[in-house]
Amino acid sequence: MGIFGWDYPPGCNSVPGDEPDPPCDICGLDPFDCICPECSECGECGNPKCYEEHGLIRTQKQLDSKAEADRIYNEY
Repeated sequence: MGIFGWDYPPGCNSVPGDEPDPPCDICGLDPFDCICPECSECGECGNPKCYEEHGLIRTQKQLDSKAEADRIYNEY
């Protein structure tokens, strides 16, 4: 037990369920900074299904953003 009366189990750095949201699958940005438009069919943003089945088209800005996010991810 830690000095505060409790302790996380080994290997646990944060409260379970308190992990950050994963980046957008389309633009690679944090969900709060996502540049993807809202789908007119289902109302979602950044869902790959919308680009495959609902007719959305990726913009150059989205492609560039995703490429940059992937480059940064691969450096680490």
